[in-house]
Amino acid sequence: MVVVTGLRRVGKSSVVRVFLSENSLPFIYVDGRRVYEMSGGSMGSHALQRALEMEFSRLSKSRKLLNFLKKIKGINIAGSGVEIDKREFDLTSTFESFDRFAKNEGRYFVVFFDEVQYFKFYGSRGGKDILALLSFVYDNLENVKIVMTGSEVGMLHDFLRLDDYDSPLYGRPLFTMTVHPFSEELSIEFLKRGFKEVGVNVDFDLEEVVSQIDGIPGYLVLFGLKYLETRNVKRALEEVFSTMEVLFSKELEELDRRSRRYRTILKLVASGVKSWSGIKRYFASTGEPISDSRLHSLLLNLEKMSFVEKTRDGYRISDPVLVRVISRQKG
Repeated sequence: MVVVTGLRRVGKSSVVRVFLSENSLPFIYVDGRRVYEMSGGSMGSHALQRALEMEFSRLSKSRKLLNFLKKIKGINIAGSGVEIDKREFDLTSTFESFDRFAKNEGRYFVVFFDEVQYFKFYGSRGGKDILALLSFVYDNLENVKIVMTGSEVGMLHDFLRLDDYDSPLYGRPLFTMTVHPFSEELSIEFLKRGFKEVGVNVDFDLEEVVSQIDGIPGYLVLFGLKYLETRNVKRALEEVFSTMEVLFSKELEELDRRSRRYRTILKLVASGVKSWSGIKRYFASTGEPISDSRLHSLLLNLEKMSFVEKTRDGYRISDPVLVRVISRQKG
């Protein structure tokens, strides 16, 4: 099994997709975050079924894969795509079918779980059914390979529980690859080549642009697109921040549902309050003191979700655009 980690929007999914495309490997893609959102935060089999139906519909566009899907019990080929009959469909036996198909084709079949840590919320057993499925695939289906990505590295490891004897994945080896942001030099080169491809002459300071959005490819691409629309650096950067503010708002609202103190801590860190004692003093000054154990838990969870990281100088927000978004918010 392979896990690809890295910050949000650093390009994990793109790396996996390019690998699958360049090697012409058949695959199904399951986006954990999307399944989570489709189910309203209470992940169940219905939302996962809908995600699988969309993927099977995509696969059915290939005649060879269409003929293969027709043979799987519980999968019905409809005029508009694929429908799953949950009374007959079984995911384990479907994966066994993938294995036979891959063996006949002489190549691997890949099951790609994007943002897999969200499956911690699947079902009534904290995602244990998904872990058991992964364990079964690893132990028995040599032609099916599991690839997972995760932005929230700590939450990812909490879900997989590789060191927990009670976890279905205990003792299974895992290859981990981390996708890092581009260096300043590579970020500048990335933008130069992108603009050159579309015939745009760069007559502004790319170093200044990179200093504001860092080397996260998702932000660099978004800036390039917004610049092509506006032909104005300041407006393009503002469009990046505004777009990301909308996307981050969903993640921050999810944090708020767990505790409003998460957002308060992020605002403090963004404003330069980086130490444990400084954060604790702030809460005391508001008349709502916080215990050491509670503050430790909140900060640890923010680390696990990759919102903040602990350095020698204290806590810092890993994503420079999130710093800007948090700083712009009122209240």
